[in-house]
Amino acid sequence: MQTPDLYSGRCSCHHRRCPADGEDSGTNIDGTYKLVTRVNADGTELRSPTVEGIYTLRRGHGSLNIFWKKNSATLASQAMIFKYSVTADEYCEWIVYRVRNNVDAPGNNTDAPQVANHCTRVRVDKGELVFAEPGEGVVTSFDETGFKATIAGELTDYWVKIG
Repeated sequence: MQTPDLYSGRCSCHHRRCPADGEDSGTNIDGTYKLVTRVNADGTELRSPTVEGIYTLRRGHGSLNIFWKKNSATLASQAMIFKYSVTADEYCEWIVYRVRNNVDAPGNNTDAPQVANHCTRVRVDKGELVFAEPGEGVVTSFDETGFKATIAGELTDYWVKIG
Protein backbone atom coordinates (compact mmCIF):
# COMPACT_ATOMS: atom_id res chain seq x y z
CA MET A 1 0.00 0.00 0.00
CA GLN A 2 1.33 3.42 -0.92
CA THR A 3 0.62 6.54 1.05
CA PRO A 4 1.45 10.06 -0.06
CA ASP A 5 3.80 12.49 1.57
CA LEU A 6 1.68 15.49 0.59
CA TYR A 7 4.44 17.98 1.26
CA SER A 8 7.19 16.46 -0.84
CA GLY A 9 4.94 15.00 -3.53
CA ARG A 10 6.58 11.60 -3.15
CA CYS A 11 4.92 8.43 -2.04
CA SER A 12 6.18 6.07 0.59
CA CYS A 13 5.74 2.39 -0.04
CA HIS A 14 5.19 -0.27 2.53
CA HIS A 15 5.28 -3.42 0.38
CA ARG A 16 7.00 -2.42 -2.85
CA ARG A 17 9.22 0.20 -4.41
CA CYS A 18 7.68 3.44 -5.69
CA PRO A 19 9.02 4.94 -8.89
CA ALA A 20 11.37 7.84 -8.17
CA ASP A 21 10.49 11.34 -9.36
CA GLY A 22 10.90 11.41 -13.11
CA GLU A 23 11.69 7.70 -13.39
CA ASP A 24 10.38 6.11 -16.56
CA SER A 25 8.22 3.19 -15.47
CA GLY A 26 7.18 2.51 -19.07
CA THR A 27 3.88 4.21 -18.33
CA ASN A 28 4.78 7.88 -18.51
CA ILE A 29 1.62 9.98 -18.73
CA ASP A 30 3.31 13.28 -17.83
CA GLY A 31 2.12 16.23 -19.87
CA THR A 32 -0.35 19.03 -20.23
CA TYR A 33 -3.64 18.15 -21.88
CA LYS A 34 -6.42 20.34 -23.29
CA LEU A 35 -10.06 19.27 -23.41
CA VAL A 36 -11.20 19.55 -27.03
CA THR A 37 -14.54 17.73 -27.17
CA ARG A 38 -17.18 16.37 -24.81
CA VAL A 39 -19.65 13.84 -26.22
CA ASN A 40 -22.76 13.42 -24.09
CA ALA A 41 -24.62 10.10 -23.86
CA ASP A 42 -27.22 11.39 -26.36
CA GLY A 43 -24.44 12.02 -28.91
CA THR A 44 -24.39 15.81 -28.49
CA GLU A 45 -20.87 17.19 -29.01
CA LEU A 46 -19.69 20.15 -26.96
CA ARG A 47 -16.61 22.24 -27.77
CA SER A 48 -15.12 25.54 -26.69
CA PRO A 49 -16.52 27.85 -25.39
CA THR A 50 -19.20 25.52 -23.98
CA VAL A 51 -16.62 23.27 -22.33
CA GLU A 52 -12.99 24.09 -21.43
CA GLY A 53 -10.36 22.17 -19.51
CA ILE A 54 -6.65 21.89 -18.75
CA TYR A 55 -5.16 18.79 -17.07
CA THR A 56 -1.51 18.68 -16.05
CA LEU A 57 0.45 15.66 -14.84
CA ARG A 58 4.10 16.04 -13.89
CA ARG A 59 6.31 13.75 -11.79
CA GLY A 60 3.59 12.66 -9.40
CA HIS A 61 1.81 16.02 -9.17
CA GLY A 62 -1.46 16.79 -10.96
CA SER A 63 -3.99 19.54 -11.44
CA LEU A 64 -7.31 19.72 -13.22
CA ASN A 65 -9.34 22.78 -14.14
CA ILE A 66 -12.51 22.29 -16.12
CA PHE A 67 -15.74 24.20 -16.69
CA TRP A 68 -18.82 23.61 -18.82
CA LYS A 69 -22.26 24.98 -19.47
CA LYS A 70 -24.83 22.54 -18.08
CA ASN A 71 -27.68 24.44 -19.67
CA SER A 72 -28.22 27.98 -20.90
CA ALA A 73 -28.22 29.40 -17.35
CA THR A 74 -25.86 27.18 -15.30
CA LEU A 75 -22.08 26.94 -15.37
CA ALA A 76 -20.39 23.99 -13.67
CA SER A 77 -16.72 23.67 -12.76
CA GLN A 78 -14.19 21.52 -10.98
CA ALA A 79 -10.66 22.30 -9.83
CA MET A 80 -8.44 19.69 -8.26
CA ILE A 81 -4.88 19.33 -6.98
CA PHE A 82 -3.66 15.78 -6.47
CA LYS A 83 -0.71 13.42 -6.16
CA TYR A 84 -0.41 10.31 -8.29
CA SER A 85 1.82 7.41 -9.20
CA VAL A 86 1.57 5.10 -12.17
CA THR A 87 3.34 1.85 -13.00
CA ALA A 88 2.68 -0.90 -15.51
CA ASP A 89 0.47 -2.54 -12.86
CA GLU A 90 -1.41 0.25 -11.06
CA TYR A 91 -2.47 3.88 -10.93
CA CYS A 92 -2.72 5.53 -7.49
CA GLU A 93 -4.23 8.94 -6.71
CA TRP A 94 -4.58 11.08 -3.58
CA ILE A 95 -6.66 14.24 -3.78
CA VAL A 96 -5.08 17.12 -1.88
CA TYR A 97 -7.82 19.63 -2.62
CA ARG A 98 -10.94 19.62 -4.79
CA VAL A 99 -13.71 22.14 -5.31
CA ARG A 100 -16.77 21.49 -7.47
CA ASN A 101 -19.39 24.05 -8.37
CA ASN A 102 -22.82 22.96 -9.63
CA VAL A 103 -21.54 19.50 -10.55
CA ASP A 104 -23.52 16.99 -8.48
CA ALA A 105 -25.71 19.53 -6.71
CA PRO A 106 -26.20 23.32 -6.76
CA GLY A 107 -23.41 25.33 -5.13
CA ASN A 108 -19.85 24.57 -4.06
CA ASN A 109 -18.59 21.31 -2.63
CA THR A 110 -15.04 20.66 -1.40
CA ASP A 111 -15.51 17.04 -0.34
CA ALA A 112 -13.14 14.55 -1.91
CA PRO A 113 -14.63 11.14 -2.73
CA GLN A 114 -14.23 8.54 -0.02
CA VAL A 115 -12.14 5.64 -1.30
CA ALA A 116 -11.20 2.36 0.35
CA ASN A 117 -8.14 2.01 -1.88
CA HIS A 118 -6.27 4.85 -3.59
CA CYS A 119 -4.87 2.46 -6.19
CA THR A 120 -6.47 0.70 -9.15
CA ARG A 121 -5.25 -1.83 -11.69
CA VAL A 122 -3.85 -0.69 -15.03
CA ARG A 123 -4.31 -2.61 -18.25
CA VAL A 124 -3.14 -2.09 -21.80
CA ASP A 125 -5.87 -2.36 -24.43
CA LYS A 126 -5.12 -1.76 -28.13
CA GLY A 127 -2.06 0.31 -27.25
CA GLU A 128 -3.91 2.44 -24.68
CA LEU A 129 -3.12 2.58 -20.96
CA VAL A 130 -6.52 2.13 -19.27
CA PHE A 131 -7.53 2.58 -15.62
CA ALA A 132 -10.48 3.70 -13.49
CA GLU A 133 -9.64 6.68 -11.31
CA PRO A 134 -10.21 5.68 -7.65
CA GLY A 135 -13.53 7.00 -6.31
CA GLU A 136 -14.33 9.07 -9.40
CA GLY A 137 -16.37 6.74 -11.63
CA VAL A 138 -14.19 7.78 -14.58
CA VAL A 139 -12.40 5.31 -16.88
CA THR A 140 -9.36 6.92 -18.46
CA SER A 141 -7.56 5.68 -21.61
CA PHE A 142 -4.17 7.25 -22.50
CA ASP A 143 -2.30 6.95 -25.79
CA GLU A 144 0.59 8.96 -27.25
CA THR A 145 -1.65 11.82 -28.46
CA GLY A 146 -3.81 12.35 -25.37
CA PHE A 147 -6.54 10.58 -23.46
CA LYS A 148 -10.25 10.07 -23.18
CA ALA A 149 -12.19 10.07 -19.92
CA THR A 150 -15.52 8.24 -19.84
CA ILE A 151 -18.30 8.29 -17.28
CA ALA A 152 -20.47 5.37 -18.38
CA GLY A 153 -23.94 6.40 -19.50
CA GLU A 154 -23.11 10.13 -19.20
CA LEU A 155 -20.22 11.44 -21.29
CA THR A 156 -16.79 11.01 -22.84
CA ASP A 157 -14.24 13.82 -22.77
CA TYR A 158 -11.45 13.88 -25.39
CA TRP A 159 -8.18 15.54 -24.36
CA VAL A 160 -5.14 16.25 -26.58
CA LYS A 161 -1.58 16.51 -25.32
CA ILE A 162 -0.29 20.06 -25.79
CA GLY A 163 2.93 19.89 -23.79
